[in-house]
Amino acid sequence: MPKKGSNPPYKPKIEYRYTLKDVAEAAGMTRNALGVAKAQGKVDPGDFKSMVSFLTRRIIEKRLEGNLFTPIARAAKRGRRAGSQVSRKRIKKAARRE
Repeated sequence: MPKKGSNPPYKPKIEYRYTLKDVAEAAGMTRNALGVAKAQGKVDPGDFKSMVSFLTRRIIEKRLEGNLFTPIARAAKRGRRAGSQVSRKRIKKAARRE
């Protein structure tokens, strides 16, 4: 127990940040869809309580629609190829000989 009149121990302040991309991913929607929800007044990205209540509602709706164990965020299909992109850079002839 600390002595009477002593200073409290130093505890650094922790700050958390989130972006619209993070919120959209957690809600299982695109950033454009989140922008529409924002324009309709369903969510205010600047208000943390609004974001928490929006995500809670969204997660509950997703769980009630189907399987309880489906992931919240879906993986969007982008482009024609699946998997990671590979560089098509050509190797110089001198480097190939080694």
